[in-house]
Amino acid sequence: MKIADGVYFIEERNGGKFPHCNSLIVGGILIDPNCGIDLLQTVIDKIEIAVLSHNHPDHSALAWYLNKMRVDIYAPHPSTGVGELAERFAKGMEERWIEFATEFVGLRDFHAEIYSSSSDFSRNGHEIEIIKTWGHTDDMHLFLVDGKVLYSADVDLTDFGPWYGNPESDPFKFRKSIESLFDYDFDVIVPSHSKPVFGREEIERKLNQYIEHFDRRHEMLEELYERGMSIDEIVKLSPIYRKKISQLEDIMDYFERNMIEKHLQLEKKGF
Repeated sequence: MKIADGVYFIEERNGGKFPHCNSLIVGGILIDPNCGIDLLQTVIDKIEIAVLSHNHPDHSALAWYLNKMRVDIYAPHPSTGVGELAERFAKGMEERWIEFATEFVGLRDFHAEIYSSSSDFSRNGHEIEIIKTWGHTDDMHLFLVDGKVLYSADVDLTDFGPWYGNPESDPFKFRKSIESLFDYDFDVIVPSHSKPVFGREEIERKLNQYIEHFDRRHEMLEELYERGMSIDEIVKLSPIYRKKISQLEDIMDYFERNMIEKHLQLEKKGF
């Protein structure tokens, strides 16, 4: 889908659903190249470099293929080995996470140059502003193209809502990062796991709906905890995921427990 001159949205075959994501092409730059190897092969000749918004496997799993095709990759964090990523994203459950990431998502070790929010990816007539965020992961960046098109990565505007299941995640910081987007004057938002949204009024409505998930979850978890339910009992109830994939239930329980505990820790701090 053409979003603007030289800016194209690549929708993954299943609408960007996990374990894949949607991609964006800006000039010769491919942002988040995990749209599926079949789609990636159709645009590979047009790509000069690839940039990861963050190192989660559903965004980085095809980086190995770009290494093979000699396309330079830029990542915001030096953890590009499967084992390193397991230590970051699943402390205490590394071996199971490696199995999940390699077999279910397709992640392999890859090589990347490191970028930061001060890096300059502007080229071919396009200005790209890199926006650092916190709370989803420690390394997620968004990309504002020509001041008008925002690639919002895992500010994904899905009905599920924000995800913050890693040890380094933080729902309070994530909410603040999302709220900061109202300070930018863009008119198209391109998420990694849902379709683009056009028009400032609709964008603000979608962002507000997305932010409301934090409050609903917080109130719900506070109520369950005050009823005397243990964290184990709340995880089994699964108020966030609601329905888990049977073969991934253990890893999803791990992520949900992290999210639940983070909310309850915030409650103790007077969130």
